[in-house]
Amino acid sequence: MLIIGHRGARGEAPENTLSGFNYLRHTGILRVELDIQVAADGELAVIHDRNTFRTTGHDAPVAKQSLHQLASLNACHALFPQWPESDGIPGLIDVMRTLQDFEHIQFEVKAEHSHEIEAVIAQLPHLIEHFDLVERCISTSFNPLYLQALRQDAPHIRRGLLIEKNRYPTKDGVSLARHLGCVSIGPHQELCTAELVEMAHEARLMVSTWTVNNPERMRELNQLGIHSIITDFPCLAQQEQGVSRS
Repeated sequence: MLIIGHRGARGEAPENTLSGFNYLRHTGILRVELDIQVAADGELAVIHDRNTFRTTGHDAPVAKQSLHQLASLNACHALFPQWPESDGIPGLIDVMRTLQDFEHIQFEVKAEHSHEIEAVIAQLPHLIEHFDLVERCISTSFNPLYLQALRQDAPHIRRGLLIEKNRYPTKDGVSLARHLGCVSIGPHQELCTAELVEMAHEARLMVSTWTVNNPERMRELNQLGIHSIITDFPCLAQQEQGVSRS
């Protein structure tokens, strides 16, 4: 079972920041999950929320801020006051430069509206190709409209459907993932049962679950035979017997 850092290593470093991604590198884990939102100027920004307040203290919708404005915010000290560096909300291209040596990247796309989907489709596949990440990445989303658009315009980019309690019951989620030509499903860890894992494997889907921070649960999931866990605490995950980085 592989360890993937959630938004970098959000329990140990400022999430979705360049210094946070570099922190993850220093742990020896070169697998990461990150989030993509569309800024007001159509550029792709790496941030989880649709508002900047939680991570920066500045209350503004991402969709109403340019990438330059997002980059000028302090995305480190709202959650990590003692963090030695001060990073803004980064653009995707700068994040890709930082992660060029990583073994695996999960690009979670938060696009909800059609113009956001179009902006991501117009840029993300090109950037993945430019940085030679096709064989080392997957694009995931809760939004089947995005995954279908990606399949149509860039079928060589691997896709994964994300699943949580209020979206797609287990059987429906596996069926939808197959219909969308996905290679994986990403259920919330509370949904990960032996039945789901068996169903996914029968459908030739990998299972990459989130967000797993409890050591006992890590061991349970490892026994189920899932592909990978996404965790806020990659250093903790490394210490657990039976959880491998390779």
